[in-house]
Amino acid sequence: MKMLTSQKNIVTNKILAIIITSILLYGCNNKTIKNIKTDYSFLVISDVHISSDENKDVRLAELVEEINELYFKKFDAIFFTGDNVSSFYKNKNLIESNNNRVKKLYTILKKSKVPYYLTLGNHDYKIDSNKDSDEPFTKTEIDQIEKLWKKFTSIEPYYLIKNKGWNFIVLNSMRGKYLSRNFDNEQISFLKESLKNDNPTILFFHHPIQTDNFKIWCKPKDLVTEETEQDFFKVLEEFKHQIKGIFVGHGHMWQTDTIFDSIKVFETDSFADNENSPYYIVDVDTIKNTIQVSQREFRIN
Repeated sequence: MKMLTSQKNIVTNKILAIIITSILLYGCNNKTIKNIKTDYSFLVISDVHISSDENKDVRLAELVEEINELYFKKFDAIFFTGDNVSSFYKNKNLIESNNNRVKKLYTILKKSKVPYYLTLGNHDYKIDSNKDSDEPFTKTEIDQIEKLWKKFTSIEPYYLIKNKGWNFIVLNSMRGKYLSRNFDNEQISFLKESLKNDNPTILFFHHPIQTDNFKIWCKPKDLVTEETEQDFFKVLEEFKHQIKGIFVGHGHMWQTDTIFDSIKVFETDSFADNENSPYYIVDVDTIKNTIQVSQREFRIN
């Protein structure tokens, strides 16, 4: 009888062990499912203006180093909203190694553990420091610079990134300058086609855009307005519930507003020309389809 009782106890204990193990495994599996990362976080940096000023190189390099050491697991991407360099070359006729400012920029950014995406601004289209970035640009000048950017960085003038069910569309507000506009017809068609997938979307381009409430974003002549960009504004209005945010640069100030009482617009301050070197953290909630933006400052110790 004692042996039988002992065997029963052994069987009972085994059954209990199996039940407990099953519960623990189920709980662990549920915990894993609940903790799956459903958000997307990225940085926005504007107007880096890499030039002959070595301090700008150092500040950007230090930020990249800090991101690599502390935050590379937190952030999924870095988006730059234009004026990455002060001009492509210091002097297009020189062959010095540091004359090519885009190569200097790339030397810094290629060390980043976080993927980065460049937007082209007016200074990025200057062939060298002798060209006035506020002057008109011909189609030939625009094509020439875009070929150089592609040669040294492989980036396209504008492009679409898809991640976690969202569109991240990098536009080019310089490409229509030869038409006395910001966006050429080909780019407008690209934007509209990219939005047809119904994904929540964030747009990036360099020049500030006219918004619902009057604010000084930049010089009036540099503002993207409905008067000059009717087709662009029509696309924004058509997809206003899909576009969750627009990030721009150029004005060297921190401003926020809306378009069509729906689309959030953020002008990001200059990283290079503000002594506090501001940058921006954007947290995307891919469940609620919302974004949260906060400004940070970077100072070298």
